[in-house]
Amino acid sequence: MPSTPRAAHPLFVSLPIFWQVLGLSLSVLVLALGVNTLVVLKAPAPQPSGYTIGEAVTALKGGEVRLQNGHRLRGATHDAAPDFVEHPPQMGGLFRDLQQVIRERLSQQLGAPENQIWVSFRPRHEFPRSWDHQHGGFDDHDPAHSSGGGLNFGFPPKDAATSANPALHGDWTLRRDPGEYGMMSATARASLVYPAFDAAWRTPDGAYRVILAPRSLIEPWQARLLIGFGLATLLIIPLAYLLSQRLARPIAAFSEAAAKLSVEDNAPPILAAGPREVRQAAEVVNAMQARIRKQIESRTMLMGAIAHDLKTPLARMRLRIEDLPAAVRDKLSQDIAHMDALIRSAMSFTSAHKLADQMRPLDLSALTESLIDDMSPVCEIGAAQIAPNIRVLGDQVALTRILTNLIENAGRYASGCRVQLRAENGDAVLSLIDDGPGLPEETLEAVFEPFFRLESSRNRDTGGTGLGLSVARALAEAQGGSLRLHNRYDGEQVTGLEARLSLPLLRPKAARKVAAATL
Repeated sequence: MPSTPRAAHPLFVSLPIFWQVLGLSLSVLVLALGVNTLVVLKAPAPQPSGYTIGEAVTALKGGEVRLQNGHRLRGATHDAAPDFVEHPPQMGGLFRDLQQVIRERLSQQLGAPENQIWVSFRPRHEFPRSWDHQHGGFDDHDPAHSSGGGLNFGFPPKDAATSANPALHGDWTLRRDPGEYGMMSATARASLVYPAFDAAWRTPDGAYRVILAPRSLIEPWQARLLIGFGLATLLIIPLAYLLSQRLARPIAAFSEAAAKLSVEDNAPPILAAGPREVRQAAEVVNAMQARIRKQIESRTMLMGAIAHDLKTPLARMRLRIEDLPAAVRDKLSQDIAHMDALIRSAMSFTSAHKLADQMRPLDLSALTESLIDDMSPVCEIGAAQIAPNIRVLGDQVALTRILTNLIENAGRYASGCRVQLRAENGDAVLSLIDDGPGLPEETLEAVFEPFFRLESSRNRDTGGTGLGLSVARALAEAQGGSLRLHNRYDGEQVTGLEARLSLPLLRPKAARKVAAATL
């Protein structure tokens, strides 16, 4: 049994498929986590989601303000009071005190009575009930914090950076001591960022100027995370493509090699390359190929031995019937001729796979025209349509055997046929078309089985040996072609049968290679 050839390959490619897939998955995971971690660490801190009293006043007076988080705060004029004025939401102590503080600040800067200003917080802007004391917050469950005077905004810790920008230590802070707000500088008070709120101001003309807390489908910090996901995807796609291609390449090569598997003596074995599973499969298939080849060779040798041993008895029978009466002698001669034809057909069928060494470039157009002239007495052949210079790589004796069988069948079952030869999609296509009764659809493939006959009486006067089409297809496939039968229809009515022989066209490069090999 021939050894399986092995190809040199990198260590990664030679690993089992399980470890290659696991490595690919881990690589993608690590890359995705790394990119997103980098985006999170390098991205700037999210800006406060609220706005200052000055920004709210500007929007209420009719302007438009771009907030620190990128949103735009716009004011709008309404003839009727907004819903949160007509039906103010119920808010707890924290929100109620905060609402009062904001109304006072808006009243001061707008120069409007406090009872003409309304403030409301939407549910999505609710805040946690407990704030960490490290950030200047308080727990409103603490009785000491929930009692006493009104709550006022305090100032940031005594730090240069946070004093310049109070938003750095949080959106807002609350202090118990109402005097602390007065101790803040005017710049610090103006820079305080309040939680996003809705506000309405009834102007002297009776209209309402309204601002609503900006909403967006994606917040800026969410957009940065999505950009990180997109960047990770862009980096992962080429990596996954390259690794997947490297993983799939040996499997595709194995599939292509298996499709070309042949039992001919000169058929090369499948190259063992790629993952361990693919190499093992190649070795198994090569061993199977060797066993099949050995079985076919044994069958061919057996058929050859039987045919050789039968020639001598047949020759003696021909001599012995010479002295018999003419009527008996003729019938026995026909039986002997039939047995001889059956033996030759069986030999052709079993030895068809050995045609590779006998194939030569030939002009199929010229061969077809010659056979049409020779077969005219056997079958009525209509006007042929033969394209010139159709060249193939094949065996002239085998092709003659195929065409002769097809023409004889057309003459026997349809009384005549038409022959067409053309080049189509890189193949030479030879069609024999008749106007006979056709075949049942379920038998179009069955007729190529050895000894299959539609006429079940096995009478040789109404059919051949049952090997004609089997031998014809075996010879066609041995030359790299195919032979198929198709019914022809006019609507739903069968109008005839088409036998189609396809062979690869001979390419100039292949012709030069064959010519060099024969020298």
